[in-house]
Amino acid sequence: MSYDLLLFPKTYDAEAIRNHFASRKHYEIGEGQVFYSNDDTDVYFLFDLVEAEDAEDAESEDGEAAPRPPHVAFNLNYNRPHVFALEAEPEVTAFEQAFDCAIEDPQIDGMGEGPYAREAFLSGWTKGNQIGVRAISQQMPEPPLTADPAQIEEVWAWNLGREELQRQAGDNLFVPKVVWVQPSTGAAPVRCITWTFGVPTLIPEMLITHIVLVRQERPSLLKMLSRQTGEAKTEVKLLNVETGIRLRGIERGEVDGKAALFTPLTGPLEVQALFSGAWPKPTFQVLPT
Repeated sequence: MSYDLLLFPKTYDAEAIRNHFASRKHYEIGEGQVFYSNDDTDVYFLFDLVEAEDAEDAESEDGEAAPRPPHVAFNLNYNRPHVFALEAEPEVTAFEQAFDCAIEDPQIDGMGEGPYAREAFLSGWTKGNQIGVRAISQQMPEPPLTADPAQIEEVWAWNLGREELQRQAGDNLFVPKVVWVQPSTGAAPVRCITWTFGVPTLIPEMLITHIVLVRQERPSLLKMLSRQTGEAKTEVKLLNVETGIRLRGIERGEVDGKAALFTPLTGPLEVQALFSGAWPKPTFQVLPT
């Protein structure tokens, strides 16, 4: 199930259309399809380039089939968080304005033959998505995992701006992606980032409740005695930080007006102790957006 929108450029020029998408971030240009995929937000959708010979016939007002002109078909899957539509909409608007498009919106209570409007797009996708979620939920043995929409949007906004924050921070500070994690089977999803020992990391304190600590795996005594070598492995540990992080050596500051922490390279004994000791086998799992 998906949201579909047909865009009819005033002048259809396949090369100009591909150049438009190639000039924008996160697009892969195929022969007849343009795929958007953002690794930071996990949002994806596609545009199909439909040439005249490939276009399906549309039913005219007199009930007879009439050939559709060449067009671009936008497609966004349902059963997704609402931020998928928030990220897709500016891309649809940019294309619609760049090529002076007429539209055809076949969704129930959709825009019909236009005009195109941002709020109508978001409203139409939301209605269809709600129907899709209900339909899929009825087929699932367990109810789907859910989270506060405001929190989902906050996480998405951070991840959407993560690349620019990393550029501003430079190479000496890691700006992590915020992910959703299920601490254990049946538990509610929580917001989380990774902090690797020895890697100075920016922690958005007010945005997360948990941190995944990452360290290099401690070699066993047998491996040390036998001098076995191999690819370095890592160990992980989920840390609840809802009460706040109060460790000496961590600097406090702000990023975009929100509280943030700046971890040291290795830090004082408190930080080293945080990454020390025996770690149990992890029971958490990272959830797909």
